Amino acid sequence: MELLKRKSRRKNLIKELNFMNLQEEPFLEIEDNDLFCKKVFSFLNTKKNKIQLHGDDYKENIQKSIQLLNETIDNIEVTPEKGRLLFFRENEIEAVSINVNEVFINLDKVLDLTKFSMGYGDFILVAEDFHFGLCTERTEYFYEFCVWGL
Repeated sequence: MELLKRKSRRKNLIKELNFMNLQEEPFLEIEDNDLFCKKVFSFLNTKKNKIQLHGDDYKENIQKSIQLLNETIDNIEVTPEKGRLLFFRENEIEAVSINVNEVFINLDKVLDLTKFSMGYGDFILVAEDFHFGLCTERTEYFYEFCVWGL
């Protein structure tokens, strides 16, 4: 029953991403997806070059993060073709295979859909092999920004 519910939530996520051109099957198998997400967070814990973003409240942290994301995107010389964007949902995190350029073009919509702009989820876009990444993670008192390979 839980498997069917998750498949239904995945279909709904695809419908929400109708403004992007997704490949036929943008999801990993459920067990592989969960393992990939665990690897992402383990990998991010090893990164030392994180920038701490401090604001007066979470809303200011979000705005500073979005500004830094936009500045970083504007300075990328060669955009990778594919990556996995993490979508935080109530019961799980989905790592969706997505065209990186489309993420950048539709960043405002993506930030709303990932719920990052509302302070709910992190913004995490990584290559499947971790060759590149662009991430803003929430912590208790500030946000951490990390970029590599771009």
